[in-house]
Amino acid sequence: MSLVLTVDVEDWAQSTLDPGLPITDRAQRNTERLLDLLAQRERRVTCFVLGLFARSFPETVRRMAREGHEVASHGFGHVNAFEQTPEVFREDVRRAKELLEDLSGARVEGYRGPDYSVGRVAEWALEILAEEGYTYDSSIVPSRHSRNGRPDWPADPVCVVLPSGNEIVELPVATTDLLGRRWPVAGGGYHRLLPWWVIRRVVGGTLGAGRCFVAYCHPYEFDPAELAESPFEIPWKTRLHQGLGRRGFEEKFVRMIETFPSTLACRVAKEGSWGRFPLPTSK
Repeated sequence: MSLVLTVDVEDWAQSTLDPGLPITDRAQRNTERLLDLLAQRERRVTCFVLGLFARSFPETVRRMAREGHEVASHGFGHVNAFEQTPEVFREDVRRAKELLEDLSGARVEGYRGPDYSVGRVAEWALEILAEEGYTYDSSIVPSRHSRNGRPDWPADPVCVVLPSGNEIVELPVATTDLLGRRWPVAGGGYHRLLPWWVIRRVVGGTLGAGRCFVAYCHPYEFDPAELAESPFEIPWKTRLHQGLGRRGFEEKFVRMIETFPSTLACRVAKEGSWGRFPLPTSK
């Protein structure tokens, strides 16, 4: 198996403080910087792009596709799935998919919900995603250690059998088993806080066992100055939680991509060797 590198392309303030805020130029600069870093090392990633970002910065999305990155959907407005009705959710994922396909010139196969919120409403959300033509989802955190976690889900990719008979592949983000519990270790804040030797051991151990490690990050995590320069009032707890570890994040990310082979999420989803998993009831 390989490391699956994914990036949630969004604006920090809009996605964290208020979904009604506009997408800022800083989000584009951070994304372009990350694309430069990947281009220098000839690495390709899966970009789960927010529709609002794509509408604001279409040339950046075109660059992703041109340079061989997979363009996937992060929804349109970065509103939690459980805060939407099924009808609104359908319109959101359809709108994002159509826009991204128009900009990238390729079929959008994957989806990741804002804040991994699909887990709480998977019973109807995954059905809608399958009906709207998505091949796979990567929104499940199969752990108790997330406000949107689903510890009843397998830690490895599965082909989810939906009540309608439709199917969709689920690529859960990486976890690790320790002290009898399953812990999230996929990236983002976890990789900002964990030392490199722990990240290397966890990723290497997962790949060495023949399993898939789905990692994620955000372009803003490569920008340690963002919160200090933000024009918005940020609660100290948010400032601490969202800012801690940003200064060393890029170095650890570069080490990870230079140490381990990686692939795109769409390629893993198409392997076709995943076990079938009847959709369980939410916990």
